[in-house]
Amino acid sequence: MPTRMRLTDINLLEVLSSPEYARYLKEFREQRFSKKAILFSPNDEKNLVFLVKSGKIRVYLAYEDKEFTLSILEAGDIYSTHTRAFTQAMEDTTILVTDVRNFKKIIAEFPAFGLNMVNVLGDLLKNSITIINGLVFKDTHLRLAEFLVQAAKDRGVTVEQGIKLELGLTTEEIALVLGATRQTVSVLLNDLRKSGILEKLSRRTILIKDLKRLQEISSGF
Repeated sequence: MPTRMRLTDINLLEVLSSPEYARYLKEFREQRFSKKAILFSPNDEKNLVFLVKSGKIRVYLAYEDKEFTLSILEAGDIYSTHTRAFTQAMEDTTILVTDVRNFKKIIAEFPAFGLNMVNVLGDLLKNSITIINGLVFKDTHLRLAEFLVQAAKDRGVTVEQGIKLELGLTTEEIALVLGATRQTVSVLLNDLRKSGILEKLSRRTILIKDLKRLQEISSGF
């Protein structure tokens, strides 16, 4: 899963709820979306900024029958609708929306909002380059291995048996991130399990038992 090390530990949702910045919260309107609903598309003309209050949102590009996931936004992340990407709720999601003019006022008084936006944009750029590199140079099994290695570095927890990784994604959602079919990813994950490289602990959690071998696979060895 595309993951980020935050540039600031400040909880932006808590900041907006504080008395000092409550006046800005009034400028945001709350919108709710059900799972799989499209929040915004490239055809939307309004230039808005939204803050994820709860849920997860997939940012992706679509061309004909292909989709390429650029990032997954979580609670506290900020994003702008003024892009060529689609945004889709991965689960029931609530966002706080405002216009760019109000957002600029907030940045002027509280730079942490701008830092969060830079963090998200940096994540989009990194994942865009990874997608391009993978589509041009790597097969699906190499992309999957690279994805798991990066996720282990970003959010893996070292345990006695290896690295416990709570991806928070189903096989279908991993396939969306990789630009592959669910069936292909399922087969590849089973192959890694049979090889003793990983173990499935639950629907959204795995145990990487041999990170070194996974790194070798991601490098094409």
